[in-house]
Amino acid sequence: QRWPKSRPRTEPLTVFDFARLPVQFLLNGEVTDALFWPVLFVQWLLMVIPMMALVALPAVFPSVLGLASWWPFALPWQTAAMKGLIGGVIADMMSNLHSFIIVACNHSGSDLYRYSTSCKAYSAEWFLRCAYSSVNFETGSDLVDIAYGWLNYQIEHHMFPDMTPLQYRKLQPLVKSVCKKHGVQYIQQNGLYRTWRMLRCAVGDDQMIQCNAILPPASAKDKGLVPANDKMLGS
Repeated sequence: QRWPKSRPRTEPLTVFDFARLPVQFLLNGEVTDALFWPVLFVQWLLMVIPMMALVALPAVFPSVLGLASWWPFALPWQTAAMKGLIGGVIADMMSNLHSFIIVACNHSGSDLYRYSTSCKAYSAEWFLRCAYSSVNFETGSDLVDIAYGWLNYQIEHHMFPDMTPLQYRKLQPLVKSVCKKHGVQYIQQNGLYRTWRMLRCAVGDDQMIQCNAILPPASAKDKGLVPANDKMLGS
């Protein structure tokens, strides 16, 4: 609620910005907004530190036993602790990579849409945006669904967020057939391929399609709030 108005929420934020932004806002005379960033940094640390502690947890057990002279194995406890730490870091990196692929990459690509307007939940526009701004991965079997963490049904998940994973599997063929029947975009592709398409957007080789809405906001036009030449889907 207290996010500085002069900086869009959608603008990327890095760790280094926590040191740069307070100075920038102070120089601009925005003292209250300058204080916002140290507070946000502390909140961020409170979330990150427990995660970092879990990564180092495999090294804690041999360290505690070793320092207490209770280490019962031939391998030096220092070596065991270091191997545990390295293993924890590698496992965390692999886990983050897997999570990134199954979460981020089905929401980005040059064939997906971004919007400059909001819409009402469960309206026709809202359901269409669920299809035009999300991608499904392979679906239909326990092996595939478990590998993707059941996040391979993104289109159905956005349309009906309160359903169980198994219901998404049952619903997916129906949603896909309805979209095909009415000419609505429905993309279903491999996760690694979508990662490549997302990376192309990340480095600037591609960009997502920008439009104001999929359906013309008739009610807004009637009130004179939207120009007649307002960009709709594909324009």
